[in-house]
Amino acid sequence: GFNKILQIMKTQMKFLLFLLFFTSSTLLATAQEEMPSVAGVKIGESYSTCKAKLDKRFNGGKESYPITANELTYRDVTFADEYFDYVKFYFQTDGTVTRLSYIVFTKSFDLADVKYAKEQRDRLFKSYSDKYEVRWDGVNEDDFKYYVLGHDPIKPEDGLIVIKTTKGKNNKGEMKLWTEVSYGPVLLINPTDEI
Repeated sequence: GFNKILQIMKTQMKFLLFLLFFTSSTLLATAQEEMPSVAGVKIGESYSTCKAKLDKRFNGGKESYPITANELTYRDVTFADEYFDYVKFYFQTDGTVTRLSYIVFTKSFDLADVKYAKEQRDRLFKSYSDKYEVRWDGVNEDDFKYYVLGHDPIKPEDGLIVIKTTKGKNNKGEMKLWTEVSYGPVLLINPTDEI
């Protein structure tokens, strides 16, 4: 009698553990699927996973050597059928896990090339608006139009992608125009969680 009851309880416990594991792994997979994918990596993916995939895509498979912690930079890249001077991938860390949070593709133009900077911005907007919901647009402090598309996966009321042209100095101090496509930043690690 008692051993039989014990056996039944063990079987039920195994089933419950399996069910719990299955449910949690399904929820985790679902949560990860909702994260946007960019250049073959997903927002929220670990630094090491992203680095391996991005080195393959943007560095000819050779290992890159990051200069700054929690940041990967690749130069002279083509993305969305457009040429960019560089792309930066930024990662958030909570001390244990480092996850992809923010991506910026950037192309510089000489000040005389306003027309080309705006044309690239508008081409990007056209191709992105086929895939992502257009949320709003506006004019920035440099008098250039910008576009916001998609939904932040953590805060859906916020946009995910910004396509813009701005004016600013490069690291040599020269004034340039910049056309950018940025994803995020998606706040994966809430700063108040660390308090």
